[in-house]
Amino acid sequence: MNYKIIVSPIASKNIEEAVEYYILKVSRKIALNFLNDYKKLYKALQINPYYQFHDNNYRFLPFKKFPYVVFFIVDELSKTVFLNAVFHTSQNPEKYPTR
Repeated sequence: MNYKIIVSPIASKNIEEAVEYYILKVSRKIALNFLNDYKKLYKALQINPYYQFHDNNYRFLPFKKFPYVVFFIVDELSKTVFLNAVFHTSQNPEKYPTR
């Protein structure tokens, strides 16, 4: 059974900002590649969200081709993944979600 993914407003904004950055500073093609990498990650979480823990509650999964990581919580009872944030890996680690 696939897991339902709920993307928080913060995570949506993080994705939008990354896409906007790539469009403005690099190219549309790279922005589309970023979105494709995100879609693959999204599909992987639907199938199996049991990735490495960041702390007691949050798990994380890095993008394959881009220096980003997603942070999420898995609710096993409802088979739901709450995707809470998307970070560039060189951002301040104090911004990473905790508990």
